[in-house]
Amino acid sequence: MTSLVYKGSFEQVLNRKIQISADALSQEIGGETVILDLASSTYFGIDEIGTLIWQMMKAGKSLQAIHADILSQYDVDPAILEKDMLGFVEQLKSAGLVSVVQNQ
Repeated sequence: MTSLVYKGSFEQVLNRKIQISADALSQEIGGETVILDLASSTYFGIDEIGTLIWQMMKAGKSLQAIHADILSQYDVDPAILEKDMLGFVEQLKSAGLVSVVQNQ
C-alpha cells in the first residue's frame, strides 16, 4: 500500500488535492453517503463527517482547505483531525476511489 505521507512535511501533504475516480459514483442519503465503485461493483458507506470531506473533495478543495473548514465548524483537536483525515483519505485511496494529485 502506498502511503499518503510522502517524503515531505505534513503541510506538503495537506496542500494536495484529491481526485475522485471516474468509477466512483456517490449519493447522499440521510446525511451519509453511499459510494459505488463501478470497477469492482463494491459499495462503501461513509458517515456525516466523511460525507462532508467527500463533498469538499468533489468540489476540488485541497486537504488543507478541508481541514480548515472542518476546524471552523467543529470543536476538534487539529492534530486529531489531521490524523483522521489522512487515514480516511488513505482508505479511499486504497479502495481505488481517489488519487492524490498536486495542486495546480
